Amino acid sequence: EYAAVNLPSSVNFPLGSVTPSAVGEAAGDKPQVYLMCRTQRRAEMAHQELAGKLQCELVVVDGGIEKMPEQLLVRGKRNVIPLERQVRIAAGLLVFIGVLGGFFINPGLFWLSGFVGAGLVFSGVTDTCPMAMAIARMPWNQVQS
Repeated sequence: EYAAVNLPSSVNFPLGSVTPSAVGEAAGDKPQVYLMCRTQRRAEMAHQELAGKLQCELVVVDGGIEKMPEQLLVRGKRNVIPLERQVRIAAGLLVFIGVLGGFFINPGLFWLSGFVGAGLVFSGVTDTCPMAMAIARMPWNQVQS
């Protein structure tokens, strides 16, 4: 997502790598650090992780990059599939494989669809998504230096 669109002079920290030391080092002596993602949810999660651990004020940008004026944004040339869409694709594929496998290979494979369904319920109830965290760490989702 960062490669597709970002703000000039911004620094990318995937949610799994947000630590007080890394963000503090990037912030230097700035009085405020703005946290932003595509829609705002991961920025709020980063805020929870960093709150009270830095010497600067943390500001979550309302609405994320989707609500920013177009003239402020830098668009990359790389075609990027948003993380939320990757999660929907992966979850749907796993359910589909579980159903087909259950009918045509072994009925025991229906557990895969049930497991993904339970994961989606967990994600909705806790507002966290382990599948998204795993997909975010995949090589194709890493920013190339």
